[in-house]
Amino acid sequence: MKKELGYRIRKLRESRDFTQENMAAELGITGGAYAKIERGETDPSFTRLHDIADILGVSVASLIGGTGASPNETGEPAVGYGAVSRSEIDHLTQLIGRANREIEKIRTELAALKKRR
Repeated sequence: MKKELGYRIRKLRESRDFTQENMAAELGITGGAYAKIERGETDPSFTRLHDIADILGVSVASLIGGTGASPNETGEPAVGYGAVSRSEIDHLTQLIGRANREIEKIRTELAALKKRR
């Protein structure tokens, strides 16, 4: 399973023109640690797997080969959810998660700056 997961991650990363260094930097880990994930030498934690999926703009289920993959990843037709598809909802949820993490980083940095004053 680790090698298959690593292969899917690598293919998605390459399809988005990201380098291993880009991914490692986004995840806050070394390039070597990230490379081990893609080679299937280590299992990423669920949190790390969620972060990888978030960066790549896919669902965790699509990374692990589950049934929650979005249509553009599997070639299956989109299931409608009102005016948007499930993949669009998943993508928006991931973007919101990323924005919330960035906001939290900014809040932390602002709090540190206020303490210095």
